[in-house]
Amino acid sequence: MRNNKQKSIFMCESCGHETYKWMGKCPRCSGWDTIKEIKVEPEESRESDRARPVVIADDEVTEERITLGIEEMDRVLGGGLTKGSSILLGGDPGIGKSTLSFAIAEKLSGLGVDVLYVSGEESLRQLAGRKKRLGLKSAFSLLVTNQLGDILEAVREKGYGFIIIDSIQSIYNTRLAFLPGSASQIRDVSSRLIRELKQREISHIFIGHVTKEGAIAGPKILEHMVDTVLYFEGDRMMPCRMLRAIKNRYGPVDEIGLFQMGSAGLISVEPSLYFLSERRRAGPGSTLFPHVTGSRPLVIEIQALCPKTSFSFPKKLSIGYDVNRLFILVAVLEKSLGVPFFDRDVYVNVTGGIKVGEPAIDLAIAASMLSSYKDQSWGEAAFFGEVGLTGEIRRVVSMEMRLRECERLHIKKVFCPLGTERLPGIEVVPVRHVTELYDHLARQTGKLSGAKA
Repeated sequence: MRNNKQKSIFMCESCGHETYKWMGKCPRCSGWDTIKEIKVEPEESRESDRARPVVIADDEVTEERITLGIEEMDRVLGGGLTKGSSILLGGDPGIGKSTLSFAIAEKLSGLGVDVLYVSGEESLRQLAGRKKRLGLKSAFSLLVTNQLGDILEAVREKGYGFIIIDSIQSIYNTRLAFLPGSASQIRDVSSRLIRELKQREISHIFIGHVTKEGAIAGPKILEHMVDTVLYFEGDRMMPCRMLRAIKNRYGPVDEIGLFQMGSAGLISVEPSLYFLSERRRAGPGSTLFPHVTGSRPLVIEIQALCPKTSFSFPKKLSIGYDVNRLFILVAVLEKSLGVPFFDRDVYVNVTGGIKVGEPAIDLAIAASMLSSYKDQSWGEAAFFGEVGLTGEIRRVVSMEMRLRECERLHIKKVFCPLGTERLPGIEVVPVRHVTELYDHLARQTGKLSGAKA
């Protein structure tokens, strides 16, 4: 039975709020004259198309993945591209989103997958110029349009296996009386595309713009609709680019991949070796920390500087580490060790532009601060463990994984919580309290001073 009566709803073009009558002011975002009328097409109700429950045995569940051959991208995705998956890729302008998408399209075309690259922002000449500049040999289809209808027709005409939409904010539905990039257009376009492409089991990537706050532009529901959300981060003036998985239904969350931008495009880089290659002779205030992100550890350098200050209120600043936790850590060291920081500034830096939120970094931060305070180097030593308010060192997750990564990088000494498994090729120094850490530094200072004498 078909309902031929056409209905109308009113929707805010700024926030997407829906109502059944017109209002001068949106009750959600308080915007004036933002509510517009939308004609809703009648739906056909057919019994034969109704979805029904299906019972699936465990041995019938299969997850098809395609290994791209881009090592860091495969790792972030959880082992490769899943068939029919929906991926949202965000990042700052010029960071390399289109370059990475072209590399993925070239790899899949070489594997025999029909790829369609849809661009709503660049001309065909610009796309061909980028393809030539990157030296991509495999051929794939290009479609220059910003209309939803053109994309759906292209999908229905040919059985593509992979589609890239660059960008989702530039695509619009001509039946909606809203400007491209508005919340209503993004929500409607993305929902229609995801529904159509998933029904045909076509894997796809939506490239998304980001706001000045660093979040993907548009309604937050866009991130809930897709299977994977990736952020491409890094400074455009630096060669290093970091790909981070914020959401992933087919793999680990918070996994990162590291790329280096060159004239031939993006090249996968082994993260630990890349960050440690910039490390020179370990001086006072420098320590190593095995950071676990996603499914693998990443050894990064922690730096601290504690100079004397002539001001009444010393500064406490940190980059890549929670500054509020830094205030607590300084108070713990003052209380437990009697080391005065009231006349010193404290600056902490997690190198490489990485932001660490796990508490396991506390011990590495404390060791760096004490090293700078005493002007004594720890040498090539790594630290991990959570520091409690009474100064005790608590156990953290994935301790064996951290030790094995230190062993692989030939780090000879690791300070960690008590009860950590020992490895034959590395010296494990268990510490139960920050006083023991301070005693180790004092003994090391005494040995060096005796050797100099």
